[in-house]
Amino acid sequence: MAAKDSIRDVLRSFNYGLFVVAANGPDGPRAATVSWVGQVSLDPRLISVALRKGTAIHDAVQASRHLVLHVVGADQPEFARAFFKVTQFGSDEIAGYHFTSGPVGAPVFDAAEAWLACEVVEEVGQNGDHTVFITQVIEGDVCAPHMSALALRDTAWHYGG
Repeated sequence: MAAKDSIRDVLRSFNYGLFVVAANGPDGPRAATVSWVGQVSLDPRLISVALRKGTAIHDAVQASRHLVLHVVGADQPEFARAFFKVTQFGSDEIAGYHFTSGPVGAPVFDAAEAWLACEVVEEVGQNGDHTVFITQVIEGDVCAPHMSALALRDTAWHYGG
């Protein structure tokens, strides 16, 4: 059997992008940087987003049943970094980044290179430390022509969740 550190190294070799997830929770708008995101289906358009249980963003998504997934551009590590530990929330700004209310009522950040507004259609993960939210894409947009997404492997970070 492989040592625990070897297993962690294998898991860290998986390819992940970096995304900022935003939602409106009972305490107002929330956002966090995450990396465990994947496409589940093309028809209908389904995306999976894994969020750590007990976090503000997890609770906001679970309560609202909606989220906006923002693509972090390759030249935007500061955008991702701002949402690792958020302490500043406002009516139209989180962690210093301005947002407007999107099509599902969740924040859409002006800084995002692209975004997808989604509705939660299923939850998985009673046994783990994360809930996997299966979401259906309602609307989206590419805000930066020729965008290139930031990959976790291109940073010093190991995880966003």
